[in-house]
Amino acid sequence: MSDVAAMRSFNRELAAVVGATIEVSTKDGKTYQGTLKGIDQNTLSIILSDVVAVGESGNIPKIFIYGSSIVSFSVAQKEVSLEGLAKELEKTFPPGGVNFYPETGGGVIVVMNKIRITPEGVDGSGPLYERVREIAEDWLRDRGLI
Repeated sequence: MSDVAAMRSFNRELAAVVGATIEVSTKDGKTYQGTLKGIDQNTLSIILSDVVAVGESGNIPKIFIYGSSIVSFSVAQKEVSLEGLAKELEKTFPPGGVNFYPETGGGVIVVMNKIRITPEGVDGSGPLYERVREIAEDWLRDRGLI
């Protein structure tokens, strides 16, 4: 594998983790769990929301962790990241055709105002449903979720 192909693969894997619950270990020995909201691919600095500092009381609404202070981070559990799936669907459908609503318990994706995706599955019918279901299943299979 060439260096360029390896870098693209690495960046693709990083992008796929956005929206997942991750656990981060820092150089000062602290561990945080939260939802990965963003990552700087150059510095590996990250933004977490709904954060719990492991071993400490209280929650942190949002934390920014510089990449240079991270020892490691890992996906805390296998879960459906509807935010990541929404980004994947946006590659196929026209701008504005995919809407992600994170505030509804677990998140909801609406495609072309006709197809609804929840953590429980894809709802709808017809050719559009078939295409969305196919993309969702491929995306979930690639991540070992089905």
